[in-house]
Amino acid sequence: MSARILVTGGSQGIGQALVNRLLQHGHQVVATTRHPEKQLPQTRLTWAALDLESRQSIDSFCGHRLWDTPFDAVVNNAGFGLIAPIESADDSDIRAQFEANFFATMHLTQHAMAHFRKHTKGGTLMVNTSIGGRMAFPYFGYYNASKHALEAAYESLWYESANSNIHIKIIEPGFTQTQFATQGMRHSGAAHPNHREALNRLATAMKTGQTASNPDVVAAKMEQALFDGSRRLRYAAGKHAGTLLFLRKVLPDAWFQALIKKAVLST
Repeated sequence: MSARILVTGGSQGIGQALVNRLLQHGHQVVATTRHPEKQLPQTRLTWAALDLESRQSIDSFCGHRLWDTPFDAVVNNAGFGLIAPIESADDSDIRAQFEANFFATMHLTQHAMAHFRKHTKGGTLMVNTSIGGRMAFPYFGYYNASKHALEAAYESLWYESANSNIHIKIIEPGFTQTQFATQGMRHSGAAHPNHREALNRLATAMKTGQTASNPDVVAAKMEQALFDGSRRLRYAAGKHAGTLLFLRKVLPDAWFQALIKKAVLST
């Protein structure tokens, strides 16, 4: 059965892979991008403008007539990542990180919930967080914090939706080799000399993506979660994601911290 699905951030990376999968399986898709005029038209695909860093854009999108037709699912996928030492990130960049990843996403979440309540009395509401929403990595602290906030909000929403036909889903990808790794990540502040070498190694590792998953692997897990009909909340997605989440759960803090320190900082 064909579904009508909204995917934010659908022009690249995981979002693009999910859009392609949904179209291949006959669904109607509305995808957002900051530059819909640059996208090629496709059958069963509608592009809409959305910039999570602009409240005007968010308000315009939420008031768009595309919401007049019921959605079966809404996927909050768009966002960006801030790379910076905790001690030196610019305040404006920290606020931009939370405005886009948390506040804008939660505004869309509230709008989607109202849409489901009004039109369909049910549906699936999904957010793409990260394994970094359940643990933290050096130089990703503010990004991880924004994802932790989303995890908490969606877990609470899961309880609040338990007596409805609205299904709440959290996708937790590991590192994924997409344009997000190079273009979707932003640097902030002047790093102390103690951090420069580690940041350079991290940048090189992200560009080569030797431990990363193909975005279609994550998209396949998202598609599964959209249509499994279950009340399951969390889905690990991609290479090492399930393993790291399991180790974070069972290992003592000191052991897990040593593992991450060695893997990311090579010390």
